[in-house]
Amino acid sequence: MAQQIDIKAFQQVSYVTGDVSADGSAILLRVETEHDGHVDLSFPTVDLQHLVTLLLILGGKAALRGRFAAFSETFQAQPLPLHGVSLGVEADEGVLTVEVGATVLSFSLSRGSMTEIGRIILELDSTPS
Repeated sequence: MAQQIDIKAFQQVSYVTGDVSADGSAILLRVETEHDGHVDLSFPTVDLQHLVTLLLILGGKAALRGRFAAFSETFQAQPLPLHGVSLGVEADEGVLTVEVGATVLSFSLSRGSMTEIGRIILELDSTPS
């Protein structure tokens, strides 16, 4: 059985800034808290994928609990530089894999989403340049 976490024991984050080490081997974060100053964190760049995945999974749990769903009309997303993208099928499920910098993420897609992506690709391919 999972142990309950006392949310009151956590410090509220008010701001996060970051940088990359000179050799690119570490991600550096400064996490500002509302009452207790800042905490400086460093973690290997190779672990970035795991941190991003964890944050996305937790964000998904928050959305499922009905409190903080993101809507494109209310949130402005900063475009990320895409280094690679692929679309495939694994175990009869659509999979979209996206590479951004040192992070590779895979997303499961419904058949409807796969169909829509395919339709848009075909439209783009047939649009005169």
